[in-house]
Amino acid sequence: MSEHQLVSQPEKYWDRLFAPGGHCAIVTSVDEQGRINAASYATCVRIVHNPVQIAFTTSLTGHTAENIRATGEFVVNLPSFEREILEKVRIVGLPFARGVNELDKAGLTALASARVKPPRIKECLRHFECEVVWIKEWLTRMMVVGNVVAASTYSDCVDEKGYIVWDRVKPVAFCGAPYVDMFAASQETMRVGMPYEGPEVAAADRSVRSYFEDM
Repeated sequence: MSEHQLVSQPEKYWDRLFAPGGHCAIVTSVDEQGRINAASYATCVRIVHNPVQIAFTTSLTGHTAENIRATGEFVVNLPSFEREILEKVRIVGLPFARGVNELDKAGLTALASARVKPPRIKECLRHFECEVVWIKEWLTRMMVVGNVVAASTYSDCVDEKGYIVWDRVKPVAFCGAPYVDMFAASQETMRVGMPYEGPEVAAADRSVRSYFEDM
């Protein structure tokens, strides 16, 4: 985690801050009671440069979908290719019960956002506060497109022109469900453990086994 000052980025630099175009991410949202939810996603994609808009897909029945339908807001938090934060990415991806704060379970720190109710995550180096533009449902999935209304990072993560410092930010991708625990950065990959022993781990394992049995 950076010890440098957290700084808001001007709108003209938001697009530069999201580079490259697709990321592993933790999406934070809140329900109508203000309870925090966090979930990990394999691919959040910047789909429009100006205004900067970000898209991701989620389960129709998940807590993220319910919260976004109810509030119209979410935050995309981008982790780095570092084992400690990627272990926490795996934890927030577990099927916790509604009302459970996944940030607490993973040992992550909520930071108040500048423009929306869902929090940013302190341990993630880049944050994009979003308001929903449109939602599209199909099969068992829902695509969400959000308009970025604020973005922030740490002062050592960008240069004076708003371009990311690559060896500091270390963008990361999740390889997807068939890879289970593999993350990638450029041509390097890393397998990440699960430092959590709650019943949600077994539930997630059953879901993965079911996925492969259906293939």
